[in-house]
Amino acid sequence: MSRPQESEDRSLIGRMAAGASSRMLDMVDPNVVLDHVDINALIDRVDLNDLLDRVDINELLDRVDINQLLSRADIDALMERVDVQALVERAGIPEIVAESTSHLGASALDLFRKPIIGLDEIIFRMLNRVIGRDPNEYPHGPGDLPSWVDDKKAEKAAVKTGRYGGPLTRLLAVLLDFVIITIGFALTAGGLTFLVRLFAPDFELSLNQGFWYGVALAVWAFLYLWLSLAVFGKTVGKTVLGLRVVGSDGSVALHGYQALVRTLTYPVSYLVLGLGLLGVIFNPERKAWHDHFARSAVVYDWGSRTAAMPTPLADYLERRGVRD
Repeated sequence: MSRPQESEDRSLIGRMAAGASSRMLDMVDPNVVLDHVDINALIDRVDLNDLLDRVDINELLDRVDINQLLSRADIDALMERVDVQALVERAGIPEIVAESTSHLGASALDLFRKPIIGLDEIIFRMLNRVIGRDPNEYPHGPGDLPSWVDDKKAEKAAVKTGRYGGPLTRLLAVLLDFVIITIGFALTAGGLTFLVRLFAPDFELSLNQGFWYGVALAVWAFLYLWLSLAVFGKTVGKTVLGLRVVGSDGSVALHGYQALVRTLTYPVSYLVLGLGLLGVIFNPERKAWHDHFARSAVVYDWGSRTAAMPTPLADYLERRGVRD
């Protein structure tokens, strides 16, 4: 048989085989084939490292038109599908900002408080030496509070927390509270006076206005001191100076009646030329008269950098089983 004839036969056989293969593929259901294929076994047999070695990444990148990809992407639609709030919360950004701000503010306050505490110690020791007393024999703080703080404190920088507050720190806290009370009352009185003149221009007090202003100022000061102690255990002035009022037995939270008694007897310490305040220097527990009456004590409290002392309100809720 000649070569042209053999070539023609092979071409005919090839066409027949191709036609038969095409007919068979049309008859095969790909889903059935895939159901019989073990994909995991196939993937296990693939050498990914070898596959990646054969891929020219640079060539692929050169063939990618970034501008064309970006032009096809709907950025606005993508951003609408992104939950930015969830991303921020998962990243812990609010906590980071709050912690950084807290530490920054605390560090600034510490720079202000530390020299005052140093002066507290100098005044306390010097005056007690003058009257022949050894200040080293005095207790450091009420009850077991200093030991409790020492077990929980995070930094040595706040070692004074739980110790009795010194005279200079307490004096500055009182002066700051006096300024806050005076300014707050003046602003409130001015606002109320403006509203009265606006809505009731003919209204006038029949009695001496100075008397009523004095009564209102006393009530304002009482509410400020009492509510601050009952709810937070400290006033704004004490917060700035790093002080807190606690129980004389070392309990870290005042009872409501203690805050009330302390507020009501507060003026008594200033009577008779302030003799009731001398105990802040010469009393072993550094108590003024109003501290004795309320069975309270004033200690340093430098906040979250040591053991976190609960507020009276938090202690009250905890004792009654109330939870968030």
